[in-house]
Amino acid sequence: MTTPPIAIGADGFYHPASEEEVIALVQFARANSLQVRGRGATHSVAWSIYSDPKEGTPPNRTLQQSPPPGNVNMAFDQMRDLAWIDEANGVIEAGPGINLGWDPQDPFGVSTQENSLLRQIFEKGWAVNTLGGITHQTLAGFTATGSSGGSTRHAWDNAIAFRIVDGTGKAEWIDKDHPHFDAVGTSMGLLGVITRIRMQLVPIYNIEGTEITTPLGGPTAPMDFLGDGSAYADQPSLEDYLKEAPYTRVVWWPQKGAERIQTWRADRVAFSNEDLKPYQQFAPDFFGQTEMFLGSVVFVLFGNRNPFRIIGLIWKKAGVYLENLAHVLRQNGKGDLSRFFTQFLGCATSVIILLLGMLLAFLTGLIRMAFPKLLPAFNPMTAPGKETKFNDYYWRSLCMDNTVSDGLLGTEFTEIWVPIQHAQKVMNLYQNMFEESGNAATGYFSTEIYGGPPMSGWMHPGYTDGSDVYKDGTVRIDVYWFRDNQGIPNMDEGFLDQYWETLRANGIPFRLHWGKFVPRYDFADWAAYYKANLPRFDDFMTLRETRDPDGLFFTDYWRKRLTGE
Repeated sequence: MTTPPIAIGADGFYHPASEEEVIALVQFARANSLQVRGRGATHSVAWSIYSDPKEGTPPNRTLQQSPPPGNVNMAFDQMRDLAWIDEANGVIEAGPGINLGWDPQDPFGVSTQENSLLRQIFEKGWAVNTLGGITHQTLAGFTATGSSGGSTRHAWDNAIAFRIVDGTGKAEWIDKDHPHFDAVGTSMGLLGVITRIRMQLVPIYNIEGTEITTPLGGPTAPMDFLGDGSAYADQPSLEDYLKEAPYTRVVWWPQKGAERIQTWRADRVAFSNEDLKPYQQFAPDFFGQTEMFLGSVVFVLFGNRNPFRIIGLIWKKAGVYLENLAHVLRQNGKGDLSRFFTQFLGCATSVIILLLGMLLAFLTGLIRMAFPKLLPAFNPMTAPGKETKFNDYYWRSLCMDNTVSDGLLGTEFTEIWVPIQHAQKVMNLYQNMFEESGNAATGYFSTEIYGGPPMSGWMHPGYTDGSDVYKDGTVRIDVYWFRDNQGIPNMDEGFLDQYWETLRANGIPFRLHWGKFVPRYDFADWAAYYKANLPRFDDFMTLRETRDPDGLFFTDYWRKRLTGE
C-alpha cells in the first residue's frame, strides 16, 4: 500500500486543507481499493456518512463522531472559508465544511457563530431562502442529503454551482446550465467530493410569528388537522394551511388522553434591528435547561425497561445538564457569584432528579400509564390571547430547534415526503393506526408535520418534473424516536415500519429523506420501490457508475439500499 498524501489524524479522519489534497486522497484510495466518504456535522445516520462499519461500529445513529478504520473518511474542518464573488449582488463561494450556524457538537473546535455562513452573510445584508430546524449542519452535508425547511413556498435552492471531484480525481464546476446540476445537488456523496459551493443569496429579512398549542380540531385550532376545512368558517384544511403559510411546523402528540398539536408559524417581514424578540423553545437559563433535563429523564423512563440502563442514562443526562448550564451562564455573562449559586442550585437539582429517576427506574410501567397526565404539564394548551409571539432575525429564529440540546433531547427520525394532496388522507390513516394500536403505534414522542417545496434534484424526495403528483409540494411527516430508546426502530416490524407500510398498503406514494432512518430490511423490495418512485433514479445510477467507475463512494450501505444487492 502506498503512503497517503497527507497523514491521517488521531481522530481517524483525513483533514484536507485544499482541493489538491482532496484529489490526492481520492487517487490514493483508488490505487489501493479503498472507500472514500466525507463527514459533515453527523446529523445523518452514521452508515450513510462513513465508509462501511467494522462489526457494526459505529452504530447507525446520528451524531457518531468517529469513523470506522481502514478507509478514507474526510473531515472538512480546514475547508470552511467564505469568499465574496460579487458582494453587490450577493454571490458567494464557500468551502464544504462551513457550518450554517454554530455547531455545539463540533469535535474539531473550529465552529463559532461568528465564522458561520449565516452570520457572515447576515453582516453583509444577505440571506438564504429557508433553514431547517437547526443550523448545526455543514453546507455540503445539508445540501447533499436533500434537507429542507418547513415551507412549501421557500426552498433550499440558493446553490447555483458545485465544484466536485469525481472517483477518478477529476475536478470540475457543475453549474445550473450543466445537464448534471440536478443530480449533483442531492447526491449523498455518491457522485464525488464537493469542494466548493457557489450561492446566489437573497436580501436580508426578518420573520415574525406565533406558536400555539391546541386540540387537533375545534375553533381554537389554526387548521382543521384531520378534516377538509369545512368545520369552521375561515379555518383551512391542513393541506391549504401548509400551502398558505410561508414557514410552519406542526408538532403532533397523538397519544390517547393527551392529543394536541403545537403549531409554529412565521411570515417574512422587513429587516429591522428594533423590538426583536427571538423564538426560543428552551430559554438559555437555569429554568430552560432544567426543563430540558426533566424532559430527558421522562423520555428515558418511557423508552427503556432495564432499570440499570435507565439509571446509567439518567446519570449521563445529569452530566450533560450541568455542562449545558455552565455554558449558558458563561454566554449570559453572569458574574462569578451568580454563576456559583446557579451552578450550586443545578447540582442540587440534578441530585434530586437523579435520585427520583433511580426510584422510578423500577416503576416504568406506572410511568407509561401516567403519560397523558405528564405531557400537559410540559406542553399545556394555550389560553386565548396567550400565544407565544416572536419577531427576530431569520437566521436566529427560523431554526426553531436550535436551543434544544442534542445531549438531553436528541432524536432520530424517519422523514416521509408525501404529495400534499394526500395530507388529509394520510393524517387520518395514521390517526386510525393510533386508535387501533395505541402506544405501540404512537410511542412516547411527537410526530412533526411540515410542508415541502417542489424540487428539481433527481434524488431529492421532493423531485417533480412539473406535471406529476409532486408538482404542488409535499406534506412531510417526521416520526421521532428518542435517541436513548432501546431497540432499532427501522428493522422489520420495528417502530417505524408501521408508518411506511401503512402508506404502501393504502397506495399513498411517498419518498424518504436519505440521511435519516430508512428501512433496514427487504433491501431488494425497497430498492425497487425507490426506483419506481423516483423518475430520474436510473439516470442517477448510470451517472454514478460513470463518475465513480471503481465504486469508491458506493459503500455496502448504499449498494444494499439502492440496488438491493
